[in-house]
Amino acid sequence: QPFRSYAPLPLEFTLVIGPEGDFTPNEENTLSNLGANFVTLGMNRLRSETAAITAVAVALSHSYGNDCQL
Repeated sequence: QPFRSYAPLPLEFTLVIGPEGDFTPNEENTLSNLGANFVTLGMNRLRSETAAITAVAVALSHSYGNDCQL
């Protein structure tokens, strides 16, 4: 699901960035059992390091909108 489905995000949350080949089914099950919500950054496949930066920027943008301050 897209980030906007969960906006505004809670004040504290954890982002887990998957590898470029995606999570294995076992990893997905483990994360689901821990209560993870899976979101997408869109249709494009990003490198892991780029996805991490993008995910933080999108999460902050959707959580705080124009009031976002780093």
